[in-house]
Amino acid sequence: MDAVITQTLRWEGLHAQLLDSNLDSAEIERAKQGQKYDYPSGIPECGTDALRFALCAYTSQGRDINLDVNRILGYRHFCNKLWNATKFAIRGLGDGFQPPPSPKPSGTESLVDQWILSRLSHAVELCGTGFQAYDFPGITTAIYNFWLYELCDVYLECLKPVFAGPDEAAIQTARNVLYTCLDAGLRLLSPFMPFVTEELFQRLPRRSPSSDPPSICVTSYPTTEQYCWRNEGLDHTVDFTLSVVKAARSLRADYNLTKTKTDCYLQCLDSDTAEAVLRCSNYIRTLSSSKQVLVLQPGKAPPPGCAVAIASDRCTVHLLLKGLIDAEKEVSKLAGKKAELQKQIQRLRERIDSPDYATKVPPKVQEADASK
Repeated sequence: MDAVITQTLRWEGLHAQLLDSNLDSAEIERAKQGQKYDYPSGIPECGTDALRFALCAYTSQGRDINLDVNRILGYRHFCNKLWNATKFAIRGLGDGFQPPPSPKPSGTESLVDQWILSRLSHAVELCGTGFQAYDFPGITTAIYNFWLYELCDVYLECLKPVFAGPDEAAIQTARNVLYTCLDAGLRLLSPFMPFVTEELFQRLPRRSPSSDPPSICVTSYPTTEQYCWRNEGLDHTVDFTLSVVKAARSLRADYNLTKTKTDCYLQCLDSDTAEAVLRCSNYIRTLSSSKQVLVLQPGKAPPPGCAVAIASDRCTVHLLLKGLIDAEKEVSKLAGKKAELQKQIQRLRERIDSPDYATKVPPKVQEADASK
C-alpha cells in the first residue's frame, strides 16, 4: 500500500522486497516472474485519496478484493480532473465573486443551468440513499459520474461561450450555479477524498464568511431537503440532446474532422422532437464543435454531400462534408467495410445453417446470432 500511495515502485524495488521475505530461492524466482506479469510497468504512485476512493468503490466484492492498480491510477487521474476543473471554474467565477447566501435558484437560470442543478440533486439523493444502505460503490459511482460526465464534460463546456459573451446577467447566474455545483460536489466527495477536496474547498469563497465552518471536514453533508431541484423531464430532454451530440462527434471522428467546423443538420420525424432539439441547438453546436446547427422540419431533406448518423428513432444527424473530404477515398474505405461485413454475415449464415446448430448451440448464443 505504501508504494501505491507515496512513490512509483519499479521492478527492482518489488524484487528487493522479496529478498527480505522468508521465501526460498525457487519461490522467489517464481514470485519475480509473477510481479513482472502483474505489474509490467511497476506500481505507479497514486496517492491517498485515489486509494481511499478505490477501496470504497471495491466494497461490493466483500472482504477479499482483487485490487487493480490501474483502477487506482484512474482515480488519480480523476483527482487531476477535479483540480483542473475547479481551477477553470474559479477563474470563471472571477476576482471578488461573492456567492449568494443561499443555493436556491433565482428563477433566471438557463436550460443547462437547470439541468446541472437537477443532476446535482440526483447525485445528492443517490449519496444519501447509499449512506443509509452502506452502499459505498453506489455513492462513489454517483459522485464520479456527476463530476466527470455531467459537470466537466457537459456543463463547463456549455459555460465557455456564456463567459465569453456580453450578457452580464447570464454570466452572473451561471457563476452562482457553478459555485453551487462546486461547493456541493466537493462536500459530496469529501468523505472519500478528504485531502484534495480540502485543498480545493479552501480556495472557494464562502457564502457567509463569518459563520461558515473553517474546514470541509466539519461542513454539513448535502441533503435532499436543501438540494431538491430534480427535473426528470428536463433530464430526458438533455439526455436526448447528448445522444445527438454523440452521433455528431462520431461522424467527426470517422472523417477526421478534428479542428474543422462544419454545419450540422438535424432531421426530426415529428414536431415535438424538432422543438426539443431547437431548444438545445446552441448546446449541441458547442458540444459537437459545429459551425451551426440547423433543425429541419418534418419532411424537409438535408442538402446533398452530408454524412449520416442515427441519433435515435426520432432524429437523424447529417454533417455537411462537401468540400472537406476526398470523396473517392471515403467511398473506397466504405467499400472495404461493406466487403468485411458481408464476409461476417456469410460466416454467420453458414454457422446458423449447420445441421447441429439448433441442438448444440446454447439458446442465448442463438438469440445473439439472430439479433446480429
